[in-house]
Order: sequence, then structure tokens, then C-alpha cells
Amino acid sequence: MNRKTELPEDLCADEAVCFIADRHHITPQQLLRYFLFGEILANAAAPVRAAIPLEPNEIEILKGLSEKVND
Repeated sequence: MNRKTELPEDLCADEAVCFIADRHHITPQQLLRYFLFGEILANAAAPVRAAIPLEPNEIEILKGLSEKVND
């Protein structure tokens, strides 16, 4: 079953999110869906592995940003 998940526009447009996504050659939306929901990136421009090799600092940045949105 496919589900549509709304991602906060502010988070998708965040400079750090855009930078990390660009670094991994995916869109900010794809990055956030993977990070927040573990969704596989089937529609990425280039074949993407089941896991994005995020660095520890990228994970901490995304955690911090997503916690701000949840507050």
C-alpha cells in the first residue's frame, strides 16, 4: 500500500536539508522520506541503494531539524 506523507515545506526548503540531499544526488523530499519514514527511493534519478550512507553529522543535523518541526 502506498501512502502519501506530507512533509513540512519549511523543512524541505531548509538550507542544510537541501545541501545534504544535493550531496547524495536526491531531492530534499526523498531525503526526508528516507530519514523520517525509512521509505525506499524507487523514483530517484539515479539508482539509489536501499540505504543512504548518511554521515554521523548529517544524521545529527536531520534529527535536530526534525525535532524542531515536531515541537
